Amino acid sequence: MGSSAQAINCQNLETTSTLQTETITGSHLFKINGYSLTKGIGIGKTINSSPFIVGGYSWIIEVFPEGVTGEYKNFISIRVRVEGKDTEVKALITFTILQQNGTPSNLSVTSPVWTITNPAFRCWSSWEFAKRTEFEASEHLKDDSFTVKCIITVIIRTKLEVTHPYGVIISPSNLSQNLANYLLESGEGADVTFVVTGEIFKAHRCVLAARSDVFNAELFGCMKEKLTDTITVEDIEAPVFKSMLYFIYSDSLPNLR
Repeated sequence: MGSSAQAINCQNLETTSTLQTETITGSHLFKINGYSLTKGIGIGKTINSSPFIVGGYSWIIEVFPEGVTGEYKNFISIRVRVEGKDTEVKALITFTILQQNGTPSNLSVTSPVWTITNPAFRCWSSWEFAKRTEFEASEHLKDDSFTVKCIITVIIRTKLEVTHPYGVIISPSNLSQNLANYLLESGEGADVTFVVTGEIFKAHRCVLAARSDVFNAELFGCMKEKLTDTITVEDIEAPVFKSMLYFIYSDSLPNLR
């Protein structure tokens, strides 16, 4: 028995971890007919695609036929803009001019991984996308028209997977967030209600009792609250009580920004 235990202790156990990135990729074709008619539109003026959805976000392609500023007046400038102001977005952008048969040409540009956090600047751009004189003389412009393909890869999230020596894949625990974001927020399966300065909070007796001796005595002991499903709480403000419940369920404080 002792030799068997010793053999187990001498094993060279190796674990591995893998970072998985979840992405959603989509594309939009923006065909511009009558390119010559855009001459004289003015520096900084755009022609825009219709909005399109990738990764749950709405995007718009904006083409500057005469450049975005005077510094880029000899170029066709291009950018893609994500609508909305409050959400952080991480994405990879590619602009490509298509050949007449629909295949990608060598006129293409790709962004680095780009994180949008500034609500006043929610776009990625290529100000020197194509030199106007060279583009107008190229085969990309035929019958006074061309097509821009915009490919967007939205990075949804990353997840770390750890492989146990015996082949079991162990994902990082998110139990506390599940308890807070599902049980507490949804009230699913709640069996007790708290009324705090007129605001109602639904909760679960077993969770409260497991996390707090006070709640355990109140909900399962000899106190009168054991016999009621609705408990009125005094001498505490509703936001404070809500934060306390969040801490009980998640072992962390809520984001109060």
